[in-house]
Amino acid sequence: MMLFSAFLLGGIVGILLWLYVANFIERLQRDIYHTYLELFPQCPPLFRPHLAAIQRKKCGHILRYFFCCGMVFAALINLTDNPFLALWLGSSVILLWAIAYLDWQYQLISPTPCLWLTTLGLMGATQSFSFLTLEESLQSAVVFFLVFYGIYWGAKWLYKKEAFGQGDYWLALGIGSYLPLEHLPYFLLIACLLGIVFALICQKRNTFLPFAPFLCVSTFVVWLFNYSL
Repeated sequence: MMLFSAFLLGGIVGILLWLYVANFIERLQRDIYHTYLELFPQCPPLFRPHLAAIQRKKCGHILRYFFCCGMVFAALINLTDNPFLALWLGSSVILLWAIAYLDWQYQLISPTPCLWLTTLGLMGATQSFSFLTLEESLQSAVVFFLVFYGIYWGAKWLYKKEAFGQGDYWLALGIGSYLPLEHLPYFLLIACLLGIVFALICQKRNTFLPFAPFLCVSTFVVWLFNYSL
């Protein structure tokens, strides 16, 4: 009964995930349009989302999200025997996947899911789901953010262009709430190596390489390594 309940809850989360991913570009287009209206109310343009530079891409059928997320939650409840820990882990994994997927598809990272991830990381620390105390989680999140923020502006000043997007340092804030501060060098090294290897293998891809997927994979590697110790 517990496994079925976990599967059903995961399926519901999967439906919510599909709705978020499937409507991401439409929400972005509306936000840009409304922001333009606020800045230039005297000359409102016609809202023509089908002519926008960024268009929605296929994200898979809703049932795929339902069953995949349901299986993730069921597997976690089976491994942990703790429904609250399984819920925390499942929500964290799904958030990381959503951020990585959207960055891969559109080269965009919204700060909103990154802040949700940060909140989950801090909540996990308060409930002893994480390896970190609340103080350590908060400290690590801030340092991760500042390091990525410094890299962003340092690269922009040195090379006169962005080394990665602004969303990456918001993602670093969320990831930092999960990982110990002393693992930051390993986290960065693994993410950069993954990005370099992928760029060498797939040289035909666009020159802009989305970094969030490699950050998320690096998070799993470092977190699992820390768990095994």
